[in-house]
Amino acid sequence: VNQKGGVGKTTSVINISAALAHTQKKSKKQKILVIDMDPQANTSQIFTSTTDGDLSIYNLLIQEHQNTEKSNQIDIKNLVQTTYIDNLHIIPSNVLLSSAEVELVNIHGRETILKRILKKNKTFLSNYDFILIDCQPSLGLLTINSIIASDFLMVPLQADVFSLTGVDLLTDTISKLQHIFEIDCTILGLFFTQVQKNASLFKEAYNLCQENYGSLVFNTYIRNNITIDHANAMDQSIIDFDPNSTSAQD
Repeated sequence: VNQKGGVGKTTSVINISAALAHTQKKSKKQKILVIDMDPQANTSQIFTSTTDGDLSIYNLLIQEHQNTEKSNQIDIKNLVQTTYIDNLHIIPSNVLLSSAEVELVNIHGRETILKRILKKNKTFLSNYDFILIDCQPSLGLLTINSIIASDFLMVPLQADVFSLTGVDLLTDTISKLQHIFEIDCTILGLFFTQVQKNASLFKEAYNLCQENYGSLVFNTYIRNNITIDHANAMDQSIIDFDPNSTSAQD
């Protein structure tokens, strides 16, 4: 999550989910679910062939506050789509999600809709080892829902002053949500993306971030590599497209 655009949120979700899916736990590959909460739907475009006319997370969010007859309700199981990675699944997004904030703005409990959906489907979702949520670049209602529904947050950053300023706003927002909704969601860590390792700006930004956030700053950072763009163009993660690239290794 990060309200600033262009910091690598979607690319991070795509590649972290793929890396986790390829990781074995007790000689068995882990099951991963991605929930695309970004109306831009770029993660969905990489992993599925879903269109704006297909069912998506939008339908699940809108249904939650409507008095839909049980026989007409959409089951979360029917929204989950497979991807080219066998044990990686996704609940896709599409452009309709952009209207959800307007449609839900006057609904009581609008900030906790996603959390209630996930809680109702806890048994089904327990089949997954990890669930990752891709957030839109804002701190609007969709992102608030994603934060409240999460246990941990990962914050991608670029090495610029605007990105670092945004972290203060994000941490303040999380603190307010923790107080108002009594949630346990915390920041797992902050990490830099699109890094030019020897650039003085990155070193300054990294050191400043460590001074302010200490151990929350991951030692790992993702080096800039044109191969990521090539992987996106081929609808693959960098882990699958070029596992030997610096970005995949990072």
